[in-house]
Amino acid sequence: MKILLLEDNSDDAELLAFELRRTGVAPEFLWVEGREDFRAALDAPGGPPDVILADYSLPQFNALEALELLRVGEHEIPVIVVSGALDEEACVEALRHGAVDYLLKDRLGRLGPAIEHALSQRRLLADRRRAELTFRAAFDHAPVGMAVTDLAGRVLQVNQELSRMTGLTRAGSLLDMICDDDRALVAERLERLVAGETGKVTKELRLCRPDGGMVWGQYSASLIGGGASSVVHQFADVTDRRRAEEALQRQAEKLARTNGELQELDRLKSEFVATVSHELRTPLTSIRGYTEILADSDATGLGPTERRIVGIIDRNGRRLLDLIEDLLTFSRIESGTLTLALGPVRIRQLVDAACEAIRPAIEAAGLQLTLDVDDHIPVVQGDGEQLERVVLNLLDNAVKFSDPKGGTVTVTGRGRDGEVVLWVRDTGVGIPDNEQGMIFNRFFRAADAQKRAVKGSGLGLAISKAIVEAHGGWIALESIEGSGTTVGFGLPTP
Repeated sequence: MKILLLEDNSDDAELLAFELRRTGVAPEFLWVEGREDFRAALDAPGGPPDVILADYSLPQFNALEALELLRVGEHEIPVIVVSGALDEEACVEALRHGAVDYLLKDRLGRLGPAIEHALSQRRLLADRRRAELTFRAAFDHAPVGMAVTDLAGRVLQVNQELSRMTGLTRAGSLLDMICDDDRALVAERLERLVAGETGKVTKELRLCRPDGGMVWGQYSASLIGGGASSVVHQFADVTDRRRAEEALQRQAEKLARTNGELQELDRLKSEFVATVSHELRTPLTSIRGYTEILADSDATGLGPTERRIVGIIDRNGRRLLDLIEDLLTFSRIESGTLTLALGPVRIRQLVDAACEAIRPAIEAAGLQLTLDVDDHIPVVQGDGEQLERVVLNLLDNAVKFSDPKGGTVTVTGRGRDGEVVLWVRDTGVGIPDNEQGMIFNRFFRAADAQKRAVKGSGLGLAISKAIVEAHGGWIALESIEGSGTTVGFGLPTP
């Protein structure tokens, strides 16, 4: 231990040394009398002293002057003031200037404990200084913006990140950094902390920059310091995330508006299709009625050529009427106005009727039609007209996509596990794998159908799917390109 004695009396200096040795302390002493020697002792090559014992009043240099030199030089060395006589006012003055203790020369029995206390104070001061340095380093280099304020919100320190975020190095009040609309959040948090509320609370608010810019920060605050006399405020920069969220929100709103516009266009389209189809059906019905009259041999005297022409008109009128009926049905499905006239439906009778209607097309295509439907297949509850439309659609597709050089169309019907299942198989061109997932989409036409100019609107399977599902059933497709297609559906039985 190194002890510096600031004393002008050699006897008193020897007395102090003796008293220390008597208490078991054997320090290294350095004895000085004046200012310059005192300065030199502080900067000695072996390092500064551990403790200073200073006479309160010397002719040329006293303890208060020594304390002032230590303060100006930022030397953290504990000083014990020693004097022959000290009144209360002088003791208070010495302590106010930074002394850690004071002793009277006629009461040196307390010198050892006083030095031990002084060294303890020095260790505490060093620990505090290290803690402050550690805190300062962590504070300055923290990845989030930080500010230390008093309990009233006056800023004491601002770290580098907060300076970067706000463009400020110091502000009179923390609220000066906060955008007007969010200041109440910070003020309320300060009030709650002062009132003793604990626990971490985070909020997102906006920090204002001198250049008019704005930064989003995730804010939290907590009490620090002895007696909880200060508050540390943290602001994590979330500007990029907020901007991304706002951009996504704007994009979502734009998409919602666009979707709404598309839905409205789709609705108008459906209304237009329904209106036009309805208007077309009336004159077409009349045209077909008159062609039937013309085709009646008893009512007209048409020759073979004229009858052939009337037949062509009738077939094309029938085709156009079927297309209009598909459009009307699809319009009702889309608008949710499709109604089912439910009643008992005998599947075998329904299949027979559909096969009879498609038979001319089967024969014209040179195909073979095979029926494999159980005679005792269960009755289902449904709309017979709509279900017959489904079977006709499936049969029509089977004819269209079968090999014109010959082939087979097979209709299979079974009752199983509480449902009736009907399959229509053909030996036609099949459907590529990449198109099978779209085959039930409205207006979808396979590439082969377009290539071969197969007639159709692309609505048949979409309508069939909607009708079957409206009956609580299912519809599915299996196909191998070049080897044919199977489309089937199932309906629940009562």
